[in-house]
Amino acid sequence: MSAHAAFVTENAMLIKEELTPDSLKKGNSKTVSKITDTRPGRPSEVKSVKINITPFKPSYVKTIPVSNTNANQTKNMAGAVDSKVLSNVKVYPNPVSDHLNLSYFVNKDSNVTIKIMDILGNEVATLLSQRLSAGEQINSFPIASSLNSGYYFIRLIVGNETIIKRISVL
Repeated sequence: MSAHAAFVTENAMLIKEELTPDSLKKGNSKTVSKITDTRPGRPSEVKSVKINITPFKPSYVKTIPVSNTNANQTKNMAGAVDSKVLSNVKVYPNPVSDHLNLSYFVNKDSNVTIKIMDILGNEVATLLSQRLSAGEQINSFPIASSLNSGYYFIRLIVGNETIIKRISVL
């Protein structure tokens, strides 16, 4: 046997030995590969890019209770106060058949507008547009004759805040 044949036979045995199921279980098989860029006109050097990223900082932080042991004890996370004017918006019943009930809480005297929008965002009706005092507001609107059956959106605008709720009309 020539030296070349012995070398080829020895390499073939090593390759054969690496692919046996026992060696795969032991984790002895190692594959080394190198990927080269064969594109014509490829870039010879990778240039680094420096980016300045500023972290997100919320404009306000809520005041939350620290523990259940003392209800009066609170923790202010950043010294700011919650500035939301509109909260606790409820639309019922859903699906709607004849009357739409809308309840919400306004934190300060504000202009309130309630509109019904179709699926495409077109204004169908304006239910309310007036200045209301602070506190819980409950409104009921008859809609049986004014809307066809389908999906609509209620747009509640208080000051510069807007909340949109979806309703289904039977």
